[in-house]
Amino acid sequence: MEQNKTIGHLSALLTILIWGTTFISTKVLLVDFQPVEILFFRFVMGLLALLVVYPHRMKGTMRKQELTFVVAGLCGV
Repeated sequence: MEQNKTIGHLSALLTILIWGTTFISTKVLLVDFQPVEILFFRFVMGLLALLVVYPHRMKGTMRKQELTFVVAGLCGV
């Protein structure tokens, strides 16, 4: 139980550190990159991180669910 609590605290700290540095790094990267390029690379890095954490392939979803996810993504949800 104590180990789970420690892992949770460390995970939260890592998230805070990553989240806090994104604003600074974005400001630095805007000197050389367009905002769309930065956004693209952030999504690619997020995808790679998720593949490392959870590499299993999702089971097939229905087309209605996929459409819902696409609409939610386009709306920024």
